Amino acid sequence: MSHMCLMYSGRISLRVCFMFFTVMMSIIITLLVNLFIETSVSLTVVVPGDPIVAHVGSTVILPCWISPAENAEALEIRWYRHDQFNNPVLLYNHGKIQDVQEESYRNRSSLTLRSDQSGGLKDGDVSLRLEKLTLQDEGSFHCYVSGESAYDKEEVVLKITDSSGPWKALFFTFLICALLGLVGLILYKYRVKLTGKKPAGPNCEEGTMDKLGNKVVEDVNIEELRQHAVEITIDRERLHQDLKVSKDCKIVRDSADYNHTGEEFPIQLCAFGAQRFTSGRHYWEVELVRSPNPPKNYWIIGVVKEGSVALRDRSALTPSSGFWFLCSDGPRGFHINTTQPVKLSLTPRPERLGVLLDYDDGQLSFYNVTARKHLLTISCRFSGSVVPLFNPGAGDQSPITILDCPKPEEPAVESSQPLLSNNSSDT
Repeated sequence: MSHMCLMYSGRISLRVCFMFFTVMMSIIITLLVNLFIETSVSLTVVVPGDPIVAHVGSTVILPCWISPAENAEALEIRWYRHDQFNNPVLLYNHGKIQDVQEESYRNRSSLTLRSDQSGGLKDGDVSLRLEKLTLQDEGSFHCYVSGESAYDKEEVVLKITDSSGPWKALFFTFLICALLGLVGLILYKYRVKLTGKKPAGPNCEEGTMDKLGNKVVEDVNIEELRQHAVEITIDRERLHQDLKVSKDCKIVRDSADYNHTGEEFPIQLCAFGAQRFTSGRHYWEVELVRSPNPPKNYWIIGVVKEGSVALRDRSALTPSSGFWFLCSDGPRGFHINTTQPVKLSLTPRPERLGVLLDYDDGQLSFYNVTARKHLLTISCRFSGSVVPLFNPGAGDQSPITILDCPKPEEPAVESSQPLLSNNSSDT
């Protein structure tokens, strides 16, 4: 009887162990499946690290994309501000833009490409385009992307500058001068009335009023800038080995054999002008597009202190090291090489760039020649000789072409010479 009891209790223990083992295996398998699902459907949203800067009234692109790239057409894409998640700037869902939207952004916001090379939603590009910017648009914008099992969001900071600021200052300066002139005129009239005699010498107040009153503010006068035009050529002796230059030393681009690795701008591919400047005003123009190709996305244009060497470390190319330039870095946008790099929003992308070096006043100015607009001016402290600086970047179809500035009512003379390698002869 006792033997049968032992057999019965043994069977119960085996059954309990088997059930416990089955439950534990189910839990482990469930955890592994959930971990696999969470890992396989992870979603990562990427945005620029620096603030985006734009002018009042202009159009700006706030870049945002999925990394690694994946098709975003079936995902929810939501751009919103602050805590306005349910009142978005723009909402894309179920394959189309939804009508739910913050009213101030209606007809001003849309999805766009962050660069000319972008494949759009199919490549995970969910960048936002904002038009007719106002000062109220300044601040943070949240880029939120959600799928069935995963989501992510990042923040883009937009800074707005009031382009009317200089004109306001000019207006108030004019107003103060006008009031001072009016007060002087009244005192002058009052003195003549009391004494019956006019003071000796010319009436300065009336002359000043006349000159200021007839002053008219216009767009940039390119013809006036071209009065300071100088001929610029590339110094073949200091040309980087991975660059090619034309026989007349006016066209430069990256060599077809150059293999650019990594995502950083090839800062070392610098070409220097053969002309040296130690005083005065000097102006030149460069073409950044060659039909039928699109405008260049990667380039550096500026000046450099003679003898400075372009290193691979971008952080070393600062004004204190003798470099002053404007850079176009593809999808990363435009920036100037201040100690703390400043990003710019330049729309449309310049196709012909004008450069004015004012050595004595310590200024380097850039102009969109096609649009006849002033882009920006950098304040500099020059010492010794400075030379023009060019970097064509890598991978663009169009080269950098230094133009001969046209004489009045004459077209620009572009170089049509074939490109030669650095080691080619001039024959």
